[in-house]
Amino acid sequence: MPISLKSPPLPLLTVILLAFLPGCATFVEYGSETDAGIGVRGNIPLGQVLTAEDQRGAGAISRLELAVSAHHFFPSGADYTEANADLLLPLLRVGDGAARTYAGTGIHVGRLSPDAGGSDTKIGLNLVGGLRFDRPVLAPFFEVRGSVGGMDQLSAAVGVQIFGGMF
Repeated sequence: MPISLKSPPLPLLTVILLAFLPGCATFVEYGSETDAGIGVRGNIPLGQVLTAEDQRGAGAISRLELAVSAHHFFPSGADYTEANADLLLPLLRVGDGAARTYAGTGIHVGRLSPDAGGSDTKIGLNLVGGLRFDRPVLAPFFEVRGSVGGMDQLSAAVGVQIFGGMF
């Protein structure tokens, strides 16, 4: 049975959300080329999956966080769905340690499906920067993402990481 892209691919969003439950997040987003959107993200701190032996000498690698996300946008006359895999590095603590900035890069695969029919799938690169508040539950975050090579656009997202900041 074919999957319609006229609504968010809920099975995909649910799988990502459940697969990364300890670090799951939900957000709303606005893209310069794709208008408003929604999404979910799962975060896995690499320090939690590396063994103690792996972490020895790993330095910044053990501080990285893998963020896998699914986005669904609602541009006029089409649907746009995107999947991302990014590595995020925590940077500076701000506001007496209440929040932390981060930067990262990764890849995205996007599929544009015009209402007139047909579709186009492209792969590109992401540059990510953001601010996440350190709270044990419902940690808000703000993120800016530049994508090139696929859907060339600048997007901004505001969301909540359900079980707090992991950095």
